[in-house]
Amino acid sequence: MSLLSASRTTFRHPAMPDDLFSDVTFHISPGDRIALVGPNGAGKTTLLKLMTGELEPTEGAIVRQRGLLVATMDQVSEAPSDRSLLAHVTAAEPEGAEWRAAMVLEGLGLPATLHDAPWGTLSAGQRSRAMLAALLVSPADLLLLDEPTNHLDAEGRSWLEAWLPQQEAAIVLVSHDRAFIEAAASRIFELRRGTLTVHEGDYAYFREAKALADRQAWSAFEGQQRRHEAASRAAAKRTALAQDVAKAPKGPGLGDKSFYKAKAAKVEKSAKILQARAEREPEAPKPVLDDAIPVLDWGFMRRSGELPLAVMGLAKAYGDRGLFEGLSFDLGRGERLAVLGNNGAGKTTLIRILLGLETPDVGEVVWGHGAQPGWFGQEAEQLDPALSALSNLLAVRPDQARARLLLACLRLRGDRAFQPVGTMSAGERAKVALARLLLSGANVLLLDEPTNHLDLDTREAIEATLATYPGAIVLVSHDQRFIEAIATRTLTLGSPER
Repeated sequence: MSLLSASRTTFRHPAMPDDLFSDVTFHISPGDRIALVGPNGAGKTTLLKLMTGELEPTEGAIVRQRGLLVATMDQVSEAPSDRSLLAHVTAAEPEGAEWRAAMVLEGLGLPATLHDAPWGTLSAGQRSRAMLAALLVSPADLLLLDEPTNHLDAEGRSWLEAWLPQQEAAIVLVSHDRAFIEAAASRIFELRRGTLTVHEGDYAYFREAKALADRQAWSAFEGQQRRHEAASRAAAKRTALAQDVAKAPKGPGLGDKSFYKAKAAKVEKSAKILQARAEREPEAPKPVLDDAIPVLDWGFMRRSGELPLAVMGLAKAYGDRGLFEGLSFDLGRGERLAVLGNNGAGKTTLIRILLGLETPDVGEVVWGHGAQPGWFGQEAEQLDPALSALSNLLAVRPDQARARLLLACLRLRGDRAFQPVGTMSAGERAKVALARLLLSGANVLLLDEPTNHLDLDTREAIEATLATYPGAIVLVSHDQRFIEAIATRTLTLGSPER
């Protein structure tokens, strides 16, 4: 029996003329592990809200099993600032559940030393992990996880991958972390261009099936086009032949003109039959392809020296909490360094020190000849929220054509380019920040979690673009696939949090 099912469900925002999605049909059974994937703006979060009952469909129906308990992270996001972390996580739990909550918190990188910390003193990342912990220990039949790995380090993600299969509750997760989806999901719901497609299989099967479907769609379209063109050419030839046949030979005794006209009419009739046959064949729709990021001309970027960055003997601590010491490394032109480590190891602090936004306790950062660093922060701090996406880009390079093209290729099209950045979603702001950075001319990119909030299509497009980038990169990311695609070497920082 299904826990929840959708039947021909359509949703349209009241202020929008078109449906966000339509005719959506699926079911969720006990024990399901479902990944809901699709581009930013396709309606994934809206669909989750329809599942909880927070929103109602415009048409169709969402049917829930009687007494179904559905839990989301939004339902556990608020807490008094003086309530302890552990008390917040167990607030909705039966008495005596503290041991299970403590185990989950430990697995997510929040050790016992933090359990009594007041909620108001926790960082944004710690709160996010605490809300995930509260969701995981809730007595729900259906868990809805929206980007659960955004603030998890490699150990936390591995722990979550191992934990989820042991739970009785069905799970629907929205994630852009390809490695996590591969490990955690056994069914894939793809929401794209207003349509939901259900794939019965894991992410690897989904990718293979999608590639096969794309090839079959192109084959059907091209075959139909060839048959239509061949029939049209044959009909045109018959029509030309009919015109020739209609011409009676000149001269005495060579036949009646009516005879040749009748013969020409028969040929013309066969031409019409061929043309009608071509027109009757069902038209195969042309497959829709998203624009790929173009191979950019990096001629506007100034070349740096052979060694754009040297770090010597860095140390940094906050009070008694030491992050790193004796840290030294060089970065050559064209090298891509991935900085790894658990949450709290100092990865973002290192980026800020490299940029001069924080001062090391000991050590030195030396930028080489011609080095021009550019920064992507986790919260897109470098953007002006009052300006549109396009204006933010033009502020660094007055090249409107290139700016519009890059925004479009990052799936930010049409009027969205003129929308104030402050009103955009997190994923859209990340796209604007990345486009701005790529246009800036920076020859050393400092990227702090650049793929957070980005959909799978955009992540792969960014990987393709950075593969052609001739400068150096220092990268902080928990996206294993992104690291594998970009990094040429790694640097691992120790973590005081675990």
